[in-house]
Amino acid sequence: MDKNVNPVIILPGINHSPTFLHDENGKMMFDRNGDPIGGSMLFTNTPAAKEKLSALVKKLATVAFIQNADFVYERAYDVGCAAFSYQKCNMSGDPVNNLITKRWNFPLSEILQEDKDWVYLMVPMQKVADEIGEENLYFFTFNLVGDPMNSAEELDKYIDMVKEQRGCEKVSLLPVSLGGTILTAYLDSFGHDKIDKIINVVACLDGTPIVADIYAQNFNVDAQYLHHDFLAELLKEETGKGTLGYILNSLLHFLPEEAFNLALKGLVNSVLDTVMVNCPQFWAMVPSYRYDELAVKLLGDAAHKTLRERTDRFQQARLNLRENLLSAARDGVKVNSISGSNLNFGEKMYSFLGAVASAKKYNSDGVINLGSATLGATGAADGKKLPEGYRQVFCSEKYPEYSYISPDGRIDASTAVLPDNTWIFIDQYHEVGRNDAVLNLAKALILGEIEDVHSDPVKYPQFNNFCFTYELRRRKIPAAQKVIEQIERGEISCSDSRKAEIQSAIDEGVAVLNSTVGDDSRAQAASAAIDAVMKSLGKYSESKGDTRREIFLEQFSEMVSKTALKHLGGGNLIDRLRKRSK
Repeated sequence: MDKNVNPVIILPGINHSPTFLHDENGKMMFDRNGDPIGGSMLFTNTPAAKEKLSALVKKLATVAFIQNADFVYERAYDVGCAAFSYQKCNMSGDPVNNLITKRWNFPLSEILQEDKDWVYLMVPMQKVADEIGEENLYFFTFNLVGDPMNSAEELDKYIDMVKEQRGCEKVSLLPVSLGGTILTAYLDSFGHDKIDKIINVVACLDGTPIVADIYAQNFNVDAQYLHHDFLAELLKEETGKGTLGYILNSLLHFLPEEAFNLALKGLVNSVLDTVMVNCPQFWAMVPSYRYDELAVKLLGDAAHKTLRERTDRFQQARLNLRENLLSAARDGVKVNSISGSNLNFGEKMYSFLGAVASAKKYNSDGVINLGSATLGATGAADGKKLPEGYRQVFCSEKYPEYSYISPDGRIDASTAVLPDNTWIFIDQYHEVGRNDAVLNLAKALILGEIEDVHSDPVKYPQFNNFCFTYELRRRKIPAAQKVIEQIERGEISCSDSRKAEIQSAIDEGVAVLNSTVGDDSRAQAASAAIDAVMKSLGKYSESKGDTRREIFLEQFSEMVSKTALKHLGGGNLIDRLRKRSK
């Protein structure tokens, strides 16, 4: 490894820290199938939740028949409380159960292959590992329902361990998404003396309005969204079809509107009461400018005194973050931030996030707003541009003619904490690991190949582009390379010209993966070329696609849902018929 490149510690995102339930003696607990109880996100598959859900479904069926909403709220609330019971927190902010997060106290070069494969799937840093060696790449995990200030203390010990193992004086930190909250807490508690570089990747540096809206129970109650779009979009994301969502939308019109609203309210309140209100880590995802009002409302009682002190401590760390980053930069720490942009919350991925009231009010990557991931960049929301006559706030003394305003006129990077070290990918959703241009930029920053946006603006532009390369990297190029190997071993009969055609398609795919400028049309063309040559060899089975019956069912169910929406809005069919009969 280059002596100027220090070990890299990844501070991962919300779904990247495997945590498991243990008994009071520290013994891991298992479910009825013999599997460990836990996961890397919220784990809700509890026996009690299944029983409560069954009771809720029966209650809703009864309500639809007798049109009486009694106890709907209670049944829905019980479902949520049971589902999230394993990760419940008490009023002091501590988990009520013994949850232990899996921690790898050694580099990726020494972990089990299955664990390594999982880490690379979550945070695809193979290109960095190829350059600095897996022995210099670490993955720090933390409890999702923990306290970021406590996680920062653990990180400081982890950094000391890495320094001792690698014989180095400093390390580089790569916070991803929720990992930004751990960076925030760490810098405020321990400073930057042990840090060489910070590369924030879609990092949650000042929360996300999504979480604040959930705390405040501010949701998109527009009839079009709630009674037609939401369920269909959610199921399309999971299954590719919205048929069931449209059918459920239509069936829900048999429920009294009061029952529907009570069921939603019960589920939301159960999540708040079980894991969110009492969890410091969730409070760390509330934007600083919305924290005070929500904390007074939800943590203002005496029972939450200890928790309020803990969340106030993180709030102060967040208020200090801008100066902490600037101080680090002044002392020679290389600080850079990479962000996606120009999407509404829930757009392109995680469509259920569109349920919050602020879904279209922020320029975001669909999950984290631009102002948070860049700590201050200005972005126009919902397809709009910056106001006419807008002028950038900051101008570089060294590059006075440089414009920090995006070519589409929607973003001003000059208001970010470090404008010259802020990199924004246009139309890019939160899962930036599926865009190799992002990964190539992160690698260049880690290796010190570029200093800032002025180093090589053609190769590494400040405003880059969305590009979906995930399928090329994970599946298509490896499959085609395997075919080449089989041809060379004589296992597949193939002409030299056809072999050359396959190799050419592979080379173009690799070139796309190595490109530092996102070009989605080129990526899709490269993907299609590999598909074509593989199909010619019978290696890809042609997709059958949806049958005519499936297409008809989806279109018909959508039509029924739209008709119900048009005539009933968010109302109830039985109520409407009763009114007409009077």
